[in-house]
Amino acid sequence: MNKILVVDDEKLIADGLRAMLAEAFAGTAEVGCCYSAKDAVEILTGAPADVLLTDINMPNWSGLELHEEVSRFSPETRVIYLTGYSDFEYARKALDQHAFAYVLKGEGDESVVRTVSRALAAEDRSGNAPAQAPAAPESDAEASLPEWVQDLHGFIRSRLAEDLSLNVLAEHCHFHPVYLSRTYREVTGKTLSDFISSARLRKARELLQESRMNIREIAKCTGFASDNYFCRWFRKQTGESPQEFRKTEL
Repeated sequence: MNKILVVDDEKLIADGLRAMLAEAFAGTAEVGCCYSAKDAVEILTGAPADVLLTDINMPNWSGLELHEEVSRFSPETRVIYLTGYSDFEYARKALDQHAFAYVLKGEGDESVVRTVSRALAAEDRSGNAPAQAPAAPESDAEASLPEWVQDLHGFIRSRLAEDLSLNVLAEHCHFHPVYLSRTYREVTGKTLSDFISSARLRKARELLQESRMNIREIAKCTGFASDNYFCRWFRKQTGESPQEFRKTEL
């Protein structure tokens, strides 16, 4: 059975979260709680949890410090930060420490349950399925980026024909959309829209050069519902139409 540990220095909140999660995951997970990071370390040292749901701003040890300590002896534990602070610096540090997710308390119980459920599902997949190698970076510059950015780039490239909205990308990364957008820009110097556009342009050029697909099919494969819009977009990006590009490359 899966194990979940809730940590919050406010007893009322910790007890409430424990009761709520125990009901939500009845029969599939044991849910415990404690009221300080040091108590959490003692508990986890003896019985590691699959998911650690912790407040960030606590006295003595913060949730960030708790995560750092737990990762030393239980790196497989998935850490979810739960906080009332919509502070970008906290979000950046959460990503730096490879937190599974960052949830604002104001988002409600449903958001907490959904995030914990994803963390448990990820734990089950990693424990029961063969490990998959991450997509190889496409350049030396990309290889120097954090692993989560490389993973996100691979996710985008493999789904260029699908919905790549910020909410979809944030769900893939298990992070709040606003913080994902800001952190990505801070780390890469570009926006997510910039990367998606460049990936679609690269794919479009590749298909125009190497396939016999017609323009409508290529537009669909690169995420455009209208071939007319695709043609206007392609000309804006390259200075020539898809048909002109194809002729010059033949």
